[in-house]
Amino acid sequence: MDVDALGRRLRKQFPGRDGELDLLLSLLGEPEDPSPPGIFVYGPSATGKSTIVRELFAQYDPAGQQYALVNCVECFTSRLLFERVLNAWAGHVPNRENKYANVAKSDTSVDFVAHARTMLKGRRGTHYIVLDQAERLRDRGPMLLTVLLRLSELTGAQVSVVMISNVVWDKFRPRHGGAVDPIQVYFSYYTKQHVLEILASDCPDDEPREFFLTFVDAVYEVFHRNCVDLSELRHLVALLYPKFVQPVFEGQATRNEFARLFKLCQPYFVAATDKLYLREISTSEWQRNSVKASAKTNPDDITNSIYGMAEVGDGLDLPYYTKFLLISAYLASYNPSRLDVQFFSRGKGNASKRRRHKTSADDSLGSSNRQQLLGPKSFGIERMLAIFYSIIAEPVDSSVDVQTQMASLITLRLLTKVSAGDRLDSINCKCNVSLETIRAVARSVRFEIDRFLHDFS
Repeated sequence: MDVDALGRRLRKQFPGRDGELDLLLSLLGEPEDPSPPGIFVYGPSATGKSTIVRELFAQYDPAGQQYALVNCVECFTSRLLFERVLNAWAGHVPNRENKYANVAKSDTSVDFVAHARTMLKGRRGTHYIVLDQAERLRDRGPMLLTVLLRLSELTGAQVSVVMISNVVWDKFRPRHGGAVDPIQVYFSYYTKQHVLEILASDCPDDEPREFFLTFVDAVYEVFHRNCVDLSELRHLVALLYPKFVQPVFEGQATRNEFARLFKLCQPYFVAATDKLYLREISTSEWQRNSVKASAKTNPDDITNSIYGMAEVGDGLDLPYYTKFLLISAYLASYNPSRLDVQFFSRGKGNASKRRRHKTSADDSLGSSNRQQLLGPKSFGIERMLAIFYSIIAEPVDSSVDVQTQMASLITLRLLTKVSAGDRLDSINCKCNVSLETIRAVARSVRFEIDRFLHDFS
């Protein structure tokens, strides 16, 4: 294994990650060299952690018997994790011929250590366990991490655990102190130069590269203050570039008239800014249902184009109770918590009297302290659910899974998590929709949201 040649290939393949790749390769060394018992790769999302580590091990060990790649979301129990690791080290793939049996049964960590000791006896080189989305391990008890990080000591063989996560190690460390602290490798956000270099690789083969780079630079300048996620930027480039270049094929402008092209596409940039995280159309759907930009001689050929981003609909296409959850989140983001009793109390008495409060100069519609101008504030999930059960007209059906619908709102980026953690009952969120959008949602369920907003009551 020529580690230097591997490093050159990976640095060329992944721009902007030279320091991280050099550190990882120095920790792995040659296949016969010992490695540290734990390596912790962490950083924000969309910084290339999982992709780089996967490709690194795929080229480091092409046979695939020195490392086991485990997604902690798929292996949601310790038994699944243990058996996936043993299958990978043994080169065993469960299939129809072997009746989907595993190479060994490991119900507990004791069974796993015993099977690993037997399997690795006499084998040379370091064996690796690569755990993607490793933050899920925190919910499985502190002893699991301790066993994994001390696996080399327990088995008497060279074993190293590589963990990939968005969470810092301080939130992993077991309280009893039995786990060995791993060596940490931090992946920071990409710089502008590296983002442009990565986005340039998405240039269509039959499009001028310089023209595409100019467009990518404009997209970065427009969106980078609101979006530092590389995946989201690539999504926006894939959606907006066909619309940006369409006037060239319609004869309205030339490629040299960049300012005119940008002005013609400006309404779609504005729409994309407003609906940045809503994902009303995915990149794969766009690529599947629309023709390439270089072939667009007739705009009618676009069957599912970006025109939909600039259109105003009658509200999001969400389930009934999910709309009320979104309305509750908006009220929690834009109303002071001290006024919740006045707005949402169901006690006896005149509701209008409970909502009546003294309006000061700072609460007037022209005040600069209006929450609509300051933006959404974070709120706890408990407060949002209290508002939800208060504004809903009838009791919620027992078959409705409110927790699942809340998770869907976070996945759709209608709610944004502002605190770490995976448990829904312990996180803080912000509502990520505009006033016009939430009014459209409220109209679709016949809910007068303005009566419950502090800025308009």
